[in-house]
Amino acid sequence: MVFVLAGVVLTLTACIRKQVVLEVSEERDSLAQVVAAKDSLVNAVFEDINSISANLAQIRSREHLIVAVSDDEGGRRPVEEIAGDIAAIDRLLQENRAKIASLEYTAARLRKADVRIDALGKTIADLHAQLNDKTASIELLRDELAMKTTEVERLHDTVAMRTAAVDRLNDEKATLEERLHAVYYVVGPERELRDAQIIDKQGFIGRTLTFNARTGQSEAFTQADARLLTEVPVGHRKATVVTPHPAETYELVVGDDRVVEKLVVTDPDRFWEASKILVISYR
Repeated sequence: MVFVLAGVVLTLTACIRKQVVLEVSEERDSLAQVVAAKDSLVNAVFEDINSISANLAQIRSREHLIVAVSDDEGGRRPVEEIAGDIAAIDRLLQENRAKIASLEYTAARLRKADVRIDALGKTIADLHAQLNDKTASIELLRDELAMKTTEVERLHDTVAMRTAAVDRLNDEKATLEERLHAVYYVVGPERELRDAQIIDKQGFIGRTLTFNARTGQSEAFTQADARLLTEVPVGHRKATVVTPHPAETYELVVGDDRVVEKLVVTDPDRFWEASKILVISYR
């Protein structure tokens, strides 16, 4: 009987010890999980703080680019580049707002877990203050950009108006120069020119041909530019220059068959100064 009782006691003792070991092991695992969870929260806090700090550094860098003066060009950066930097700063500010919200949520979980990180609350408040300050700064930059955009548009309009005015003046100048240097010539048989009342025959003995100025420039004339017209083809014998051009300002080029091949203008200024119209008749 004694041996049976002793065996029961030993068995019961073994079971109790095993149960205690299991409970201790479970408690240890539970504590390890709690510690790991707290460590994860703490790591998340510092990751968010580091990420926010990195974003703030990028924001400061882009702010410096916006207000910096280019040493190469000697003027401020183009509006398009400034707009790109402001858009990038906006994205960074949005990321920081999300990360600060995540940081506040993690800090609240740490407080519930009785984990205190010195100055965490002050750090979050400072980050909020920096975020608000950068948001205000970016709004000022955005207003400045809007003013610059308006100024650039106004300048573009002014340039467009002046360009149009210059183009109009150039067109008028070209038209005036064309009219100024416009000359007219005709080469034709004497009879046809007389019938068209372009030339007249005056005198009884050794009658001479003269230009009929009252006729004006009829369809028989060809218009040309005095600056470009250096020679007029003739291709006939007995060709005569009817209009009053000084003889030393032109040359009638005659071929071996006594055909006047062309008239060459040797002194354009004096030649056309005498008359803006050239009439050459032949028989």
